[in-house]
Amino acid sequence: MNVLNILDSKEWDIVAYQTLHMSVQLQKLGHNAILMCPEGTKLFAEAQKNKVPVRGLNIRSRLGFFDESLYDIIHIYDSASANAMLLKKVSASTRVFLSQIKLGGRKTLERLKDFEPYVTRFIASCPSVQDDFCRAVIGPAKTFVVPPAINIGRWESAMLIKPAMFEKRPYKVGLISMDKSLKEQEFFLKVAKSVLAKLPETNFMVVGLNDDKIRDMARGLYISDKVDVLYERNDIPEVMAMMHIFVKTSVRDGLSMALIEAQASGVACVLPRLRGLSDFTVHERNGLLVEPGNTEAYAQSIIHLIENPQLCHTISKMAYDHVNFNMSVPAVANLLERLYEDAMNSPLLKPQK
Repeated sequence: MNVLNILDSKEWDIVAYQTLHMSVQLQKLGHNAILMCPEGTKLFAEAQKNKVPVRGLNIRSRLGFFDESLYDIIHIYDSASANAMLLKKVSASTRVFLSQIKLGGRKTLERLKDFEPYVTRFIASCPSVQDDFCRAVIGPAKTFVVPPAINIGRWESAMLIKPAMFEKRPYKVGLISMDKSLKEQEFFLKVAKSVLAKLPETNFMVVGLNDDKIRDMARGLYISDKVDVLYERNDIPEVMAMMHIFVKTSVRDGLSMALIEAQASGVACVLPRLRGLSDFTVHERNGLLVEPGNTEAYAQSIIHLIENPQLCHTISKMAYDHVNFNMSVPAVANLLERLYEDAMNSPLLKPQK
């Protein structure tokens, strides 16, 4: 198959990550995968680095002025990258897939509904996004859940050392956050203070945003001697290898690549009951779910894991197995490949004028 993957974004985020790795894996499966994105972006550079044919996305191509007949499948990786003119033009001669990886609001739902006549299949990153498709009154038969993919080979080394780590003390509890408001980091530090009141030997780390106010917050809570502030790092697999427990403190719906990376590293995770974030987690099986913003609930969950190392290990192993079997790049690409093949065996859409 000839597959064109399109993403109109300058960000290097969970969406760009999916676009890149699906393109790479489809090539490994023997397909011709081409990526189209703005020049000068990290995604464009990563595509070149991985020897994926890449085309610059300009004003003309955004409106569909390219030879769409060269492609069996055109996969657009975010609804913000699409417009009615583009979809109407390309859907006349090829099958169109539209992925929605991030959860959207009312305007996103309205756009999705407008796009339905031109899209062969809407791909949801999680059940919550599929629910959004239903709220947009998109026919259920046109939707399918394909989870986010992760290049799991980068994280396996962290997983291998975890069985021995869970028997060691003190435990290290970590947060990875780029929240510029510092609310996530501040909440984590308050949770840390509550945990330390019961288990004073526990260590904590904050990774992500480079802001000295985080250290000041830890000093203000009189826990700075128990908190390592590492700021933004390029060696996250090594950071995950040091963690026993990963904590997600977001209060907003959405997916998190850091959460998936933690699970792929065999780190036991405590996360809020939020749409997207908790979609793939079963409480006390592959993670612990807590009410968002509840300091005491977070602290008690962390203490519960520290005091029960076998449970901590079991949860981490089940989380790793779930990611490995369902979210590895090969598993996700194989699922997409089957959906593409099904679409190829179906007639082209004929939107009403």
